Amino acid sequence: MKALKLHRLAAVATAFALAVPAAHAAEKADIAAGKALVQQHACFTCHAIEGTKVGPSFTDLSAKFAAMGEDKAEKALDQDVHAGVQGTPMPPNPTLSQAELDQIADWILSLKK
Repeated sequence: MKALKLHRLAAVATAFALAVPAAHAAEKADIAAGKALVQQHACFTCHAIEGTKVGPSFTDLSAKFAAMGEDKAEKALDQDVHAGVQGTPMPPNPTLSQAELDQIADWILSLKK
């Protein structure tokens, strides 16, 4: 019986060890896709990674939104990118899919120092 419990524990540990790198790889792919979307949609015209242009830097945005917690930050970034920010030059991006919005948010949040 004890050997069976150890076998199950080993199986669970192996599954976890395999799942973590796979999840990490998927997250890295989303971050890379988010940066590509930012480049494709000319976001660097108004935003720099560091330093202010027309809009705030991506690192400043990352720090601001990350303070909300990951889920709230992603939703708030999705909303701002999709709808634009009223009273600022930030335009809406209604053609972006939810997956693309999430990838952009993942990239921005990855810049938090």
